[in-house]
Order: sequence, then C-alpha cells, then structure tokens
Amino acid sequence: MTKTINKNRLFNIIFVSLIAILVFAVRLYMLLKSKHPTGLDGYFYALQAKSLIVNGSLENPDHELGYFFCGLFSWLCNDAILGCKIWAALSSSLISVNIYILLKNISKDKTYIPIAGLLISASCVSLTLFNINFINNQTGLVFFLSYCTALISFLKKQFLTNKQKIFSLILCIFLLVCSALCHLVSAAYAFIFTAVLFIRKMKLKNKVILIAVSLVLGLLLFFNQLPRFASVFNFGPVLPIFSKQMCMLAGYPVCIEITSYFITTWILAIFYCCISKKFDFLVLLVPVLFFPFWKLDILDMGYRMLLNAVPCAIVLNLYFLDKLLNTYSNSLIYKNVFGVIFIINFAALFSTPKLYNPRKDPPFDYYKTVVEQINLDDDSLLIAHLPINHVYTYYCNLRDGLNYEADFYVPEGKTWRLAYGTNADYLKQFFGEFEEDELCDLIKQLSPEYTLIREDLWQRYLKYEEDEIVDSLMNFYNPHTYRPKFIRK
Repeated sequence: MTKTINKNRLFNIIFVSLIAILVFAVRLYMLLKSKHPTGLDGYFYALQAKSLIVNGSLENPDHELGYFFCGLFSWLCNDAILGCKIWAALSSSLISVNIYILLKNISKDKTYIPIAGLLISASCVSLTLFNINFINNQTGLVFFLSYCTALISFLKKQFLTNKQKIFSLILCIFLLVCSALCHLVSAAYAFIFTAVLFIRKMKLKNKVILIAVSLVLGLLLFFNQLPRFASVFNFGPVLPIFSKQMCMLAGYPVCIEITSYFITTWILAIFYCCISKKFDFLVLLVPVLFFPFWKLDILDMGYRMLLNAVPCAIVLNLYFLDKLLNTYSNSLIYKNVFGVIFIINFAALFSTPKLYNPRKDPPFDYYKTVVEQINLDDDSLLIAHLPINHVYTYYCNLRDGLNYEADFYVPEGKTWRLAYGTNADYLKQFFGEFEEDELCDLIKQLSPEYTLIREDLWQRYLKYEEDEIVDSLMNFYNPHTYRPKFIRK
C-alpha cells in the first residue's frame, strides 16, 4: 500500500513538473516572437532589471518584487530583455503549479480536480496576456496562491507537530508579506482571503465583529486610494463581451473568457449555496473577483482586476464543482468528462502563442533609432511619451526619461523634450536671438515626427504659437500634465 502511494506521488510530481516545463517553454516561445520587450510597459521592466545589474538598484525606486525577479534572471543570462521574458514565462508556469497544489489541498477529489486546474490555467487566455503586459501582477498571483495553500495548511494545525506549526506560521507571514510587496491587487486578495478564512471558523458573534473590522479596513484602503479609484467605476455594461471598446482593445478571446468565468462563478456560487443549504463565506470572494461595476471602455483598473480574477476563479469554480459532484467522482461519466477537459485544454495550450501579435506592440525599432540619436548629459531629464521614454532610458545610459512634466528639481538647462508632430526648422524661427550653430544644438530634427528641443524653449514656443495649434499639440504624444500623486505612493 505504501509503495503504491509513493508511486502515485512520484507520478504526480513527474507529471506536474513536465506540464510546468511545457507551459514555461510555450510561454517563452511566445514572448521570443519579438526581440524587444512585450507590451506598452515592457521596456520599463527591462530598464529596471538593467539598472539592478548595472547600478545595483532600481532606476525607479519601488518595492514590487517582479522587478527584482526580472533583475535576477537578467543577471543570470546577462540580458535584461531576455531575463524579463524568462521570469514572465516561469512565473506563469508557477501559477499553474500553485493552482494544482492549492486544489490538491482543498478538494476531496485529489486527482481530477487538481489536474483540471493545472491544465485549464495552462491554456488560460488571461494568464497568457499577463506575460505580455503585467509581470508584477503575475508575480503577485504566484505568492498569493502560495499563501492560500500555506494558510489553509496552517489552519489544519491538528495534523501538524509544534515545529511544523511554527514553520507553517512563519511561511504564512513570509508569503503574505511577499503578496503585499508584489502588487496592490495581490495584497488586497490576501487580506480578503485571510479575513474570509478566519470568519468561516469563528462563532457568530466573532464573525460579525471581524466582518465589521474588515469592512472598515477595506473602506480605509479604498479612500486612501480614492484618486486611483475615482474614475474606474460605471453602472454598465457589467460584462466585457458587451463593451465594444474593450472587445476592440483587448480582443474577443479575453472578453469571452472573462465573461464566461464571470457568469459561471456567480451561477456556481448561488447553486452551491442552494444545494448545500448553508452560506459558505467563501462565496464572498465572488463579488470581489467579479465586481459588476467596473468601467470597461478603457483598459484600466477594471480590465486588470478581471484578468486577475480569472486564475482565482479557476480555483473557486473547481472547489464548488468538487463539493457539488463529489458523490459522482467514481462514476465513468465524471472521469470521461474530465478526460475531455484535459485533452481540450492540453491542446489549447499550444495555441496560446497566437494571442500575442508583436505588430500590436509599439514601434520599438523606430523608437530605438530615434533615441539613439540623442546625446544628453547623464544628469539631464528627457520628457517624452510612453513608452519611448523607457526605450530612451534603456538604450541611453539609463538617463532619466519621464512621460510627465517635471515637478521636481532639475539643473537649469538640463531638461529636454522629445516633441511630436513638429518641425525643427519651423521651431527655430521663433528664437531669432540665437546664432544658427547654437540653435542647431538646441533644436534637432530626429525623424519626420520627433524633434529634440530644450524644455524652456518648448514652453516659450507654446506661448508664442496660435491657440489652435497649441491645442492640437496637447495630446498623449506631447506630455503636458504633472504626474498624479497616487502614482508615487
């Protein structure tokens, strides 16, 4: 009997390891379709990693652990762009493994339910898209799912020795801190999950007290981040598939997937409560994961929150199914249905690289040719739009680039601007007090669209120019606002 158990355990370890390696390989293959970092913020992760290697510190000081993991793998392979892609692929693979381990701990069916979680997450559209744009979010999910498993194990302390209890508690605290350091979303998830899990085990009076405390803390966090939240709510369309803008910007595959999980999770939660004839406080996680009033006409917080929700919903939905279908777990139909799910999702994994189209990334080759013509002092600041400001910092000796106007001290004459949609010869005519040679150093045409100009001259030009032309230049490509305070928090 013991030998059989050991053989099954060894088989599970080998199987999960092979799937994890396969997910890593498929994700990395997808990311290597471009020689540049992927997504709008790709070069920001790369320059943070490069700064860690070169200077031993982040270019933009931060606590989010994703940057440090990117830096570690960049150091190991001596390439910041490749290092970020390796960590993106590896962390995606670790999410699938963590989902498997978590389901193995909480489900009665120790075989089909955990494997379903592993393979469904491996082919998940939302998790695939995390690789392209949201490495910090993805890192946060790795630690959050690990924390869930550790906390559940700790609460089953009747099966642990005293030494194991201490180790389990230390591990829980460590993973909780890491979840909080990775991203605000994983921090919120960890806080809410902890509260829900403890509420489930309390007596009614204590439940009421803890719910009240949790609500107060949640409201304090909300109002502390109010500037960030102020414009992200709306009363419609609720489901991403009904938002034309989101379908156009994010693509139909992700909108269909999120909508499917949104509907399925709510239905399963209600059905589970009705069948079990009791209220399981885990159901409180459903409105947290799939809040119905996000603003979905732009790829902002609502989009990110729903992407984060999908991998968590995989676990929650399979937990509900395990509870609802446990009496049928030995039936042939049950096994065949899950067998079909395994085959479909295993096959779907190999199609996930199609979700990334490098042509939808910013024109990084073009941006690189533009910024490589810029030769400023190391203590200078270049104002330029996203993400060309990050491309500039990455390729130009990690010099500062900012996609806002400067609201901090910069030495006089050291602030420059990469102006879009202007012409150097046209700009020069506004500054007749300069000699021609001097003016050529202050205003340079770098490409048909971009002109390098010293910032004080740019601001003078805007005062000289006609209002209609100035209004046409006040756009995304010409930063003209100050950085919101909540970004620096």
